[in-house]
Amino acid sequence: MRIIKNLPAGVLTIISFVSLLIAGCKNGSSEKENDKTPQTVTFRDDTLKGFLLAGVYFVQGYGGAEKFFDKIKAEVGSDTAHTDFLSLLDTAYHHRFIYPYPRSAAEKADARNTLSEWFQVNDQNDFFLFLASLKDSGFQAHYLVCKKALDENGGANADISKIDLSKYNMPQGSDMLLKFVKDNYTRFSPSGIKAWNIGLYVYTVCLGYGAEYIDAVNGKNIITQMLYETQKYYSDWGTYYSDFMLGRQFAGIDAASNNMYQHTIDSMLQGSYSAYKYLPLK
Repeated sequence: MRIIKNLPAGVLTIISFVSLLIAGCKNGSSEKENDKTPQTVTFRDDTLKGFLLAGVYFVQGYGGAEKFFDKIKAEVGSDTAHTDFLSLLDTAYHHRFIYPYPRSAAEKADARNTLSEWFQVNDQNDFFLFLASLKDSGFQAHYLVCKKALDENGGANADISKIDLSKYNMPQGSDMLLKFVKDNYTRFSPSGIKAWNIGLYVYTVCLGYGAEYIDAVNGKNIITQMLYETQKYYSDWGTYYSDFMLGRQFAGIDAASNNMYQHTIDSMLQGSYSAYKYLPLK
């Protein structure tokens, strides 16, 4: 279920940027043929909704939306008009999404290795410092610097070659990030790439649970609090995951998989077996 892959050379990497953060603190199927449940029918489950903030990681870990929906359908059944359908769907998603990395000796070692290798989180203290950095600033802070530099030099029409990187305390190589923000200037929501920080936050909590850096109750509590914070900035899943993908691209992580991630997002938000359809973000 591990989904983070090698980072491209020559781009601001997640590892180097996370080092700064810690130092600063310290495939799918729409199932439309069975779509008989009314679009207006919803249910409330803030615990699950919090984990849905990182859902693309989990769905991708199950092999993409199509394979994931097959697993959900096997638990729920094919009758989407059944009176208990939403209750069954909720239960099935709980099985798959609430801490998808169950605790075991092997999982503990695997989760700790992942946290150490990719986020330089080597103990419980590092874990909570990293979560704090994602919540308080994270990649969003670096995006805002890029946005500010562009806005003060012509916005979408800025000449990047004429921007003084030192004026904005930006490292060499940031021209690539400036170009990305400029090229996608009108695609970012007013919330920038907060969704990327948020999704990574929830994913990290799940890894931390497997690594035994946080217990189940406290993990759920801080994820639910992150949900309430998210609702201040996002009102729908489409906008949230659009900013998430822009954030992923901004971070420069495994660009070759971007199309796969986008396909998974597009697929997992649709169809009778998508919890996103029945659990509005706000």
